[in-house]
Amino acid sequence: MANGGEDGAGGRAAGPDFDLPDEILSVIPTDPYDQLDLARKITSMAIASRVTKLETEAGSLRRKLHEKDRLIQQLEDKVAQLDGAYQDSEFRLKVTREDNMKLVQERDSLVMTAKKLSRDVAKLETFKRQLLQSLNEENAPSETVDIGTYDQSVPKAYLTNDDSNGYTNHHSYGGATDNASTNDEVSTQAGQKFSVAPYITPRLTPSGTPNMISTSVSPRSQQSSAASSPPRGRPLPGRTPRIDGKEFFRQARSRLSLEQFSAFLANIKELNAQRQSREEALRKAEEIFGTDNKDLYLSFQGLLNRNPH
Repeated sequence: MANGGEDGAGGRAAGPDFDLPDEILSVIPTDPYDQLDLARKITSMAIASRVTKLETEAGSLRRKLHEKDRLIQQLEDKVAQLDGAYQDSEFRLKVTREDNMKLVQERDSLVMTAKKLSRDVAKLETFKRQLLQSLNEENAPSETVDIGTYDQSVPKAYLTNDDSNGYTNHHSYGGATDNASTNDEVSTQAGQKFSVAPYITPRLTPSGTPNMISTSVSPRSQQSSAASSPPRGRPLPGRTPRIDGKEFFRQARSRLSLEQFSAFLANIKELNAQRQSREEALRKAEEIFGTDNKDLYLSFQGLLNRNPH
């Protein structure tokens, strides 16, 4: 055995040197199979250790990858939110632009309306001034008769007193059957101008005759007028209904347009200023009134006939 030990020692000494430390060489078995078994175990240990280390590294990498995936998901969610916010902002911007265009159109429309209203106000102011001036001219006493409001003609009517019952009777005046004294009386009155005062249209009584303020007359005038007066209750044929100037202007203002009424006022001013004749004024008035307002033209013609000067 000593020889064997020597042989073993000699064999280790005589074997190839792998630059292994003496401590390792001292524990390595001498038998090659044992050495291979030991080498296998050492290799298995090394492989297992390496595998464990690699698995640990793989787990760490997987955790990092999961974190990256979670971060990517968060970023994708944030991108989706930002994209939604962008779409919403784009939509609101589009709506705002449309509202802005509508506001611009409304502003332009309001500007046009304001300009139109300003023109209408200016026209109304002009019309107001013309109307006030016309009314002032109508109310001012002058030698030229303004046919707009006042009627200075002598009323063709006379009064008789009934001594039996104490009442005052009104009779229409008919020039064709008057006697001499009545003709003289009416002619004297027609030659004089009455004071400027509004003509008030008389109201008809049930018998058809207008109610007038009674005035005393001479017995001679009563007898002559009673003999020549026509029957009461029958209006004279072919006569235009009498209308005062104020009522005529009120109807004209309510039925004519602003342009027509302004043209009519200008026509009256031309007539009052004696820059046109009555015939020309009537012709222009007929054009202004038209066929729809024929009654206004007839009333205006009647006013001119009652105011020849």
